Amino acid sequence: MPSVESIPPPSIPPAAADSAEVISHQRITDPDLWVAVVAWVLIVFSCVQILLFSFGRDQSIYAVVADGILSGQMPYRDVWDFKTPGIFLAFVLAQGIFGKSMLAIRLVEVAGLLGVAFAYRRLAEVVLEKRRVGDLAAAVAVFGHANLEFWHSAQPEAFGGFLVVYALLLLFLEQPGWRRWPQWIGVGALFGAAFLFKPTIAGGAFVAALYLGRREFIRTARWSRAALPFLVAGLSSLVPIVLCAAWFWFGGAWTDLTWTMFAFTPGYSTLYQYFTASEAFYYALAEVLFRFTPIMAVGFIAAITIRPLHSREHEAVLVLLGIIAVNIAGVAMQNKFFQYHYSSTLLLVAFIAGIGLYKLWRRMLGTGTGGVTALVAFLGLVLAMRPIVYDLGPSFWARSLRRLSFLVHPQSVVARDELDRDLCRVGDYVLDDDRAVALELRQRVPEGSPIFVWGFEPVIYWLAERPAASRFIYNVPQRTAWQMDQARATLLRDLAAKPPAAIVVQRGDRFSKVTGDDLDSAGALGTFPELRATLERDFVIAGDIRDFTIYVRRSGEP
Repeated sequence: MPSVESIPPPSIPPAAADSAEVISHQRITDPDLWVAVVAWVLIVFSCVQILLFSFGRDQSIYAVVADGILSGQMPYRDVWDFKTPGIFLAFVLAQGIFGKSMLAIRLVEVAGLLGVAFAYRRLAEVVLEKRRVGDLAAAVAVFGHANLEFWHSAQPEAFGGFLVVYALLLLFLEQPGWRRWPQWIGVGALFGAAFLFKPTIAGGAFVAALYLGRREFIRTARWSRAALPFLVAGLSSLVPIVLCAAWFWFGGAWTDLTWTMFAFTPGYSTLYQYFTASEAFYYALAEVLFRFTPIMAVGFIAAITIRPLHSREHEAVLVLLGIIAVNIAGVAMQNKFFQYHYSSTLLLVAFIAGIGLYKLWRRMLGTGTGGVTALVAFLGLVLAMRPIVYDLGPSFWARSLRRLSFLVHPQSVVARDELDRDLCRVGDYVLDDDRAVALELRQRVPEGSPIFVWGFEPVIYWLAERPAASRFIYNVPQRTAWQMDQARATLLRDLAAKPPAAIVVQRGDRFSKVTGDDLDSAGALGTFPELRATLERDFVIAGDIRDFTIYVRRSGEP
């Protein structure tokens, strides 16, 4: 019997051995692995930044409305804003799950962005058979969103954009037989839900339905079958909208919803029309392609000029461009061009940019180490170029460094307040000032007693933890010419029904693009004799805190 040492090792066929060696070598040296590593480092870095964002003015509005909903109130009737209801429901979800904190909505926002990242990975695999393209696209999307900073993120367009990305993934999946029906229903329902965040975003449903109809016609060569997905997706898009309308109808807030959406909002939308329709579209298009993160522009140009990676690339890019065009038209219709108006569009542009950046990477790999080094240096320079936002002072990188420095220190309340004091300020908005006013109100006003802020700082209610004396948590409706009389009459009825224990009057909050004039709240008070008379008769000045004057009710007054 031969010894163990004398038994020869099992032979491996030469082809199999070569194959195993090649696979092992590819796993170690696959250059696309580094694309994924860099992409996900950027994604994680961007998500950490977003989690450290505090409230801007708009986020505080949505949070106060969400608080009201969670306590049984109805939007527009009991707590007022003129945004569509989807954004309030996003904040309800955040605060219902994670509690009342500024972190809550950021956790939901990051979850949505990670959903976009994995959707793009799968989408790239489906249409390009290259998941690494999805990694790059996700990195561009999440990094671009983080660059919107605390002021322009957690906005309706962002959450609506997440839903559109999920609909895109569903749109491009190839489904056999009866499984196409759930696909059509899902695409329609997602666009319908996006409508609740921003109606103009939902216009992309028309492009998606046309694509589904075209695919059905190719399969069957029958126009009747081509119309079927169009009909199914269209009807399913109405489901979220009808459910939301039913909530308002049975909740007794339908009249308040219709006044807000069809009387107040149109007047706001027509303020300061700087451009004709064609000029506005061109301006918005130029903003999307060249105003925001330059890396998107580089990737976009590369995507449309370098030979396609796959036979379905043109198909995917054309559908994306169609939806992007609808989104840009929606921004142009508003004629405001606030930076957050583009957040849903930028998510879509990011996928095309990811395709282009991957093409550049593969091209440079073919030129050797020098080409790769040049590309990396160029993209590093591009990342440090012009920031997305231009109204926040320091650059995104400087602000990010400040946030990272906070992470290495004990996360005490003091350290967090100092971070907000450094970074949470835009124009007249200073979160630290609002905190100071809220602290003073908590000391002067008993818990449960209502307060009223004559200004544009609803975060004071949220920080002071005192109920608002009126549905109007900020005073824009009372300062606008087109609905001033009705809004002021409603406010006076609210204050009579729930007399405030304190009133705060703000100075310096001038927003001509929103109110239509250059008056601040203190100046507008001079045009509102009924409220001014109430202040003079029933209240005394308790003190000034920066741009705010605090009035408390006279002793003996109800």
